[in-house]
Amino acid sequence: MLLAVWEDGAWEVPLAIAVVVVVAYFLVMWVGAIVWAYRDIRARTGDQYTQAIAIVLVLIFSLPGLLLYLILRPRETLADAYDRRLEAEALLHEIQDEPTCPACRRKIQDDFAVCPYCRTTLRIGCGQCGKALASTWVICPFCGADRPGTAPARERSAAAPPAAAADTAPRPRRASTATYTPPAAATTGAADATPDATV
Repeated sequence: MLLAVWEDGAWEVPLAIAVVVVVAYFLVMWVGAIVWAYRDIRARTGDQYTQAIAIVLVLIFSLPGLLLYLILRPRETLADAYDRRLEAEALLHEIQDEPTCPACRRKIQDDFAVCPYCRTTLRIGCGQCGKALASTWVICPFCGADRPGTAPARERSAAAPPAAAADTAPRPRRASTATYTPPAAATTGAADATPDATV
């Protein structure tokens, strides 16, 4: 029976259908590979030249081109690179936020009063409430008292004008030595006195 169908030429229709199905399958796979490669390369780089090369590679060579693209594509996506950069910046920021001694620059803890490495005083007690004050504070943030050893701003401003006044006070005038007339010539009235009085 199969031989009769073969001899009558009826096999051409199923063969044509099979060829169309296979061609359609490979065409769909080819278009799908191009679309996937386009989306993938756009997620991995913003360079237009690299994107065009990847698309042309898959467009010309189809599935072998897709395999070659998988080998040559960038290792990480732009989102992965961005996350890694954020993580590195957060780690660097965390390292920089750790307190260090102002003298020796070694790491210390927030509640240290003295640096255990170089013995630098880091905190002193407030004279009013007794809480520890950082070395850079000029006033206690807990009770508002001035730090021991620092004058309040109003006292400093009140003390400034006398110093400025002392700088601008007139100085006593000295006698000029540019010309000098001897007193003897003025009292005697001698006509033969020397009129040249320059020194």
